[in-house]
Amino acid sequence: MAGTDKRGSDGFPKKGRIIKAISGFYYVYTEDELLRQCRARGLFKLKGLSLLVGDYVTYSPVGEREGVIEEVAKRSSVLVRPPVANVDQVLLVFSVQEPAVTLFQLDKMAAMVERQGLSLALVFTKTDLPGAQASLADLMRVYEPLYPMFATSVKTGAGLDGLVAYMAQKTTALAGLSGVGKSSLLGHLVPDATVVTGEVSKRSQRGRHTTRHVELFFGCGGMIVDTPGFSQYSFADAEPEDAQAWFRELAVYAADCEFRGCLHESEQGCAVRAARAAGSLAQSRYANYLQLLAEIKQLKAKRYT
Repeated sequence: MAGTDKRGSDGFPKKGRIIKAISGFYYVYTEDELLRQCRARGLFKLKGLSLLVGDYVTYSPVGEREGVIEEVAKRSSVLVRPPVANVDQVLLVFSVQEPAVTLFQLDKMAAMVERQGLSLALVFTKTDLPGAQASLADLMRVYEPLYPMFATSVKTGAGLDGLVAYMAQKTTALAGLSGVGKSSLLGHLVPDATVVTGEVSKRSQRGRHTTRHVELFFGCGGMIVDTPGFSQYSFADAEPEDAQAWFRELAVYAADCEFRGCLHESEQGCAVRAARAAGSLAQSRYANYLQLLAEIKQLKAKRYT
């Protein structure tokens, strides 16, 4: 292999970014705008190091379209499930209708992103459907003060220009349950991407998962990655006292609780419960916090049984 190694004109390995990984091959989009199929040096395996989609790497070219990855740059972030490196922001995608938004699922997925320290925005699809605008207004009252929100329709084009501008020059991860229009949205944002759209089950109003692997696509002046399996992210290693930090408005009120370590369930002097009673904190957000807290407590108990 060394005899066929063609390095850059300066004699040094070149740089690129992994946009897809399949069966031990890493597809690197290079600085000279080629896509190379690369293997990793055995040194990575010996050191227990993994390569992820999204990694910036240094590679040695081999032939016209192959190469060997030599080094991986320090990551700015890692999305845990699925593992993707150097993501700038996450878009959580939900349909306003067919199926309607499940608020606990929304808040739980938002908590997943908050826990990983990534920027978050909410995208609501299918706003052209009957009854969607009334549902959207209810959602906006709760979430517009918390996160950037985009109300979109692939059919009418509503909201898409603002979403494209938000994604420019960023690496954006799209996450959402099947059937909410995520694949259709990705197909609109990246017309050249090969995206299989799942048909929503009429009986369960849930779609089939159709994404096969993690891949970065060029689109909207940046890069986009679909994230199959994101909603199955586990809180199995979480601590109950950490959950309040993932509900950002709740965390603000928590600073005024009378006792440190308050979990905002039934404690005296709890500023969070006072805010809820006064109507300053949305009932759904508080209820979903308590539900997630209970789930984390159960998971923690299993660790010690």
